[in-house]
Amino acid sequence: MLVEELVRATDLELRVVVEGNLALPVRWVHIVEVADPGRFLRGGEVVLTAGVWRSSGVSAEHFVDEVAAAGAAALGYGLVHAEEEWPEDVVAAAAARGLTCFVAPVSTPFVAVVEAFVASKRAEWEAPLRRQLDHHAAMVSALRAERGPGSVLRVLGRLLGRPVALRSEGSVYGAPPAPSYEVPLIGAGLADASLLLPEEMGQLDVGLQAAISTAMPFLALELERERAIRATEQRYALEVLDWIESGTGDQAAIAHRLELLGIAADADVAALVVRGLDRAEVEALAGPGSLVVERTAETVVLTAGHPPQAATAGYVGVGQRGPATSLRVSILQARKAVEALETRGRPGWLSHEQLASPTLLLDLQDPALLRATGEAVLGRLVAADAERGTDLVATLAAFLDHGGRWQETADALHVHINTLRHRLKRVEELTGRSLASTADRVDLFLALRLR
Repeated sequence: MLVEELVRATDLELRVVVEGNLALPVRWVHIVEVADPGRFLRGGEVVLTAGVWRSSGVSAEHFVDEVAAAGAAALGYGLVHAEEEWPEDVVAAAAARGLTCFVAPVSTPFVAVVEAFVASKRAEWEAPLRRQLDHHAAMVSALRAERGPGSVLRVLGRLLGRPVALRSEGSVYGAPPAPSYEVPLIGAGLADASLLLPEEMGQLDVGLQAAISTAMPFLALELERERAIRATEQRYALEVLDWIESGTGDQAAIAHRLELLGIAADADVAALVVRGLDRAEVEALAGPGSLVVERTAETVVLTAGHPPQAATAGYVGVGQRGPATSLRVSILQARKAVEALETRGRPGWLSHEQLASPTLLLDLQDPALLRATGEAVLGRLVAADAERGTDLVATLAAFLDHGGRWQETADALHVHINTLRHRLKRVEELTGRSLASTADRVDLFLALRLR
């Protein structure tokens, strides 16, 4: 509260007789009637007096000098009788020292002045609490409209005037500020959760720190609520997955359960079986609208979407797409595919169509055995190319790629057909295989595939 706000209060009817510095803040309002008031003041006070000190023989000049020297903000003189005149000596002394001086009429007791000051200070002291209550109410209102950490973060971002975000279990809610300063959330199971602020907590003003402190319990509560919902959904999803894989579940009940879990009854659904990735990575890979079910050794995804087969460090098997009634087959296909990938030791994607190719059987064998088999069939051919600079291996590959059609192969290699016949005769001599035999052609094709 400023001096001007106090002395201009209409309900007090104070009369300003000396205008000093009206912009000074009022630290306190103090009634002083002693002869030496300076030792009772600390500066910034509005001193109220009715001139009782006059009875001790103290002059107005002395009294005002001590009040001014102590750093008082203003001096108020209270009239005791209706016919009492303004104290000209007090007014003159205050004017000489540039000290604001006002007169309180008989109708305005000093207690009214004190109460006006206290009411103002109370409003000032209560302001941070009221702001915090407003922040609390805003967050409650936001959560009533839309549950989730995002609602709280939007309110907090408006209060701070800058974006804020939340990181938990590898997921990020909101747009992280740059740079970001982490403040851990406190709560059961929230050891990994942090609020991402645009400034360090200690650098923010008290009001903003209070807003953040108000938001934190709401954020913790929403995270815990989401985790509880997710855990319930997982139990629900595991149960329906068991029904599907057992082949004994009621199809109507399965379809109803899947619809509750976000998979429409009339949707074409494919199963993915994923190994080697955590839940957040699987969710990013599967895309929105997918049902992700975690198991001990793998994660099963049921999706109506078409996830892009982006590069991944995990193993992803993809089953056929079809109605919910075919999900059991889709899951079995996806699991076989992921097992094939793991056997090969090659992370990535493998679909059930690729799994259906007999050539995939090569990838399921021991690599050393495969190398030895390929060398046994093509070893002499490779050695001949190395020693004489011929292209027997490439010629054989082109011949098989063109379905054994001589002229097409010769045209593709840009050689005369007789040259081609000569080369392939040499291939037969070195490999001991006949290109007229389907079985021998298969051996040669597989040997080339091994290379």
